[in-house]
Amino acid sequence: MSSTNRGAVRNKDDYYVTPHNTIREFLAFVRESDACMKRPFFYFGDKILDPSAGGCANYEMSYPKVLEEFDLPAESWDIREDSRANKTGINFLDTVGKEEYDTVITNPPFKLATEFVEKALEHVADHGLVIMLQRLNWLGSQKRKQFWQTMPLAGVFIHSKRPGFDPENPSDTDSTEYAHFVFVKNYKLPASLYSL
Repeated sequence: MSSTNRGAVRNKDDYYVTPHNTIREFLAFVRESDACMKRPFFYFGDKILDPSAGGCANYEMSYPKVLEEFDLPAESWDIREDSRANKTGINFLDTVGKEEYDTVITNPPFKLATEFVEKALEHVADHGLVIMLQRLNWLGSQKRKQFWQTMPLAGVFIHSKRPGFDPENPSDTDSTEYAHFVFVKNYKLPASLYSL
């Protein structure tokens, strides 16, 4: 997902290559917080899923690749048949959640982001994590007001550097700010904000 030129050219299936450094920045912050607090900041668990993993003939899947660097192997799905995911042709929104994962983490299509969160919460166990990379302005709009009033948002990790979604031109950053939004199933406390 990228907001740059969104009125002009859209990639097929809203597929954009998530910058590995954006993911590393988030995971490193969480790992550093774990070390400082001497306990897990967020527990990713052993069963991790990226339901829109991406990847193609030219590029690796972003989240599975970087998660592996942090010793957090993930199962990967994607709707696209040309994806490098373990399972392709899977429309995540049509799946039946069985609370079998500890964490669902991805960069979903922006227009389906709320639906991805709701579906992901069906797939994680109690206190499981749902982590989505989204534009910071996802927090706004009347359309999503009800969503934000009911979702168990635990943290918003704001990236101070705008990511670039074109691997051929990584210095061409996006036109808006992004954050990793962390939801925790059955979380009841107010969300916290973090600047990365």
